[in-house]
Amino acid sequence: MLIYLQTIDDPQDRTRFEAMYSAYRGLMFHVANRILQNAQDAEDAVHLAFLSLANCRLLPEPGPQARHLAAVTVERKAIDLYRARKRRPEVGLEEDSLPGCAPPPSDGTLAGAMAALPPRYREALLLKYYNGYSAAEVGELLGTTAANVRQILARAKRKLAEELAERGEPV
Repeated sequence: MLIYLQTIDDPQDRTRFEAMYSAYRGLMFHVANRILQNAQDAEDAVHLAFLSLANCRLLPEPGPQARHLAAVTVERKAIDLYRARKRRPEVGLEEDSLPGCAPPPSDGTLAGAMAALPPRYREALLLKYYNGYSAAEVGELLGTTAANVRQILARAKRKLAEELAERGEPV
């Protein structure tokens, strides 16, 4: 709670915030957990909601208005997290399910052609088309620009087509 209180300057607002924190953190967790169905994500939503409330200039006194404000704020944050999770689905951590962990197949499949690509090309293709990241996001993850990522993707697709043609697979 000290992190939140450091952002509040007015002592009166601090006492209101402390009262809200004590009174409604359980309710807020319940609301977020009902939406997200995941305790860790619900805790994240409650944290984001409290950060938002700490920056609020007009915190109401504890009562029906404060309860409603807390519930609505955490509900909005939980919905934001839910939408973000839908955009980027989680990948399990079992070694068999991770793209680079299994030995490359020796047959003439697309997976075999992907395994034959240089790692940078393979990473860019997987991030863009398998995980659904935009070129700018892939650039951020790979430490380069979006324009460079588009160039890498073009080269990777060209190299993949060549690899598939060598294996006798239709492109």
